[in-house]
Amino acid sequence: MKVIVAIDSFKGCATSVDLAKYIKRGIEKVYKKSEIEICPIADGGEGTVEALNSLKDSQLISTTCKDPLGDDIEAQYVILKNNTAVIEMASASGLPLVPISKRDPSITSSYGTGDLIKDAIKKGVREFIIGIGGSATNDGGIGMLRSLGFKFLDKTNSEICYAKDMQKIVKIDKSNILEELKDCYFKVACDVNNPLYGKNGASYVYAKQKGASDDLIEELDKGLKNFAKVALKNSSEEFDKYAGSGAAGGLGFAFLAFLNSKLQSGIEIILEELEFEKKIKNAKIVITGEGKIDKQSSMGKVLSGIGNICKKNNITCIAIGGDTKDADENLHKIGIDAYFSILNSPMSLKEAMNKKNTLNMIEKKVEQIFRLIMVTYYSTN
Repeated sequence: MKVIVAIDSFKGCATSVDLAKYIKRGIEKVYKKSEIEICPIADGGEGTVEALNSLKDSQLISTTCKDPLGDDIEAQYVILKNNTAVIEMASASGLPLVPISKRDPSITSSYGTGDLIKDAIKKGVREFIIGIGGSATNDGGIGMLRSLGFKFLDKTNSEICYAKDMQKIVKIDKSNILEELKDCYFKVACDVNNPLYGKNGASYVYAKQKGASDDLIEELDKGLKNFAKVALKNSSEEFDKYAGSGAAGGLGFAFLAFLNSKLQSGIEIILEELEFEKKIKNAKIVITGEGKIDKQSSMGKVLSGIGNICKKNNITCIAIGGDTKDADENLHKIGIDAYFSILNSPMSLKEAMNKKNTLNMIEKKVEQIFRLIMVTYYSTN
C-alpha cells in the first residue's frame, strides 16, 4: 500500500514534518511493509519554507534582518533548484516576534521582509514565492519597500518610516531602488480577500489583534487610504481595491502597486511547486489535515487543494485535525472522504496544544483508522 502523508502544521504546536513522522508510525503498526512518503505541506503561511525545503537540491539560507521593532535577528528562507527564493514574511515581520506588551502596529515595520528579498537578489535570485500570513504590521508594506530602496516623503521631504505617519506621505522617491527589481517576479501567497482600507480593510479587520486600539485603527486606516492616493500618482490602477491588497497589513498592496507581482492562492502555489499531482500517482491513500478543520478548510486552504487533486485522481483522502467540531459536508464535496479529530477524551486547550500529547494522539488515531481499513479490506476481498 502506497500512502502519501501531506499534513499541514498544527499552528503553535507541531510542524508538518513532526506530525507526518508520527502518522507514519501509526500506519506501520498496521501495515508494516507499506510504502509511506512524507510530503511536508503548507498553504503559503507558517511552514512554507519547511515544505519547499523538502524538495531535492533546495538550499536553506540564514541571514540577518530586522524584526518588526527594528532589532537584528536571524531568519531563514530557501532557494529552490530553479533559483526561486521562498520567503515567509512572518520569519522577519511576524506577530510572534513581538512580545504582547510591545505590540503596536503604528510602529511595527515590514522592513525585515525587504531585507530577506534583498539578500536573495544579491545571491542572483529573480523569481520569488512570498508567503504573507501572520504579520505584526500595518504599514502598507512601506517598511519592505524602504529596505529595497524606496523613500516615502512628507511635504518637508522628511522620510516617513512608520504606519503612524502614513497620513503625511505626499511623495514617493524611486531614485535609489534596487536596479535588479525590474527583473524580479513575485508570486505572493495570499488567501484573504480584504481591500487595503475601509471597514473590510487591513486596519479594521486585523489591526486589533496586532495591538491597536479602536482610535488607532481609525488613524491607521486613514494612513493606508492616503498611501493609496499617493501611490495612484505612479500607476493607473487602483490596486487598493484589489482583493488581497489588505493582506498582511497592506503588504499585498505594496507588492501589487510597486513590484512585478501576482497574488495567488497559497496552497495552489505550493502544490504546483511540489508537483503534488505527479507525486500521488499510484497512491492508495493520502493523509492530510490541519490544526482546526472548519468551514474555511474547504475554501482555498490545504484540505481544499489536496482534496480536489485526490478527487480528480480517484484517490482516497483522509483528513485529521485537532478540532473538527465546525467541519461541514462541503469537505466531502471537495474530495475529503472522511475526517477525524485526534482527541479521544475531554481535555484543556493547554493539554491539547502540548506537542507530546498531540503527537501521541495522532499516532494512536491513525493506527485505529488503518486497523479499520485493514478489516474492511479483508472482509471485502
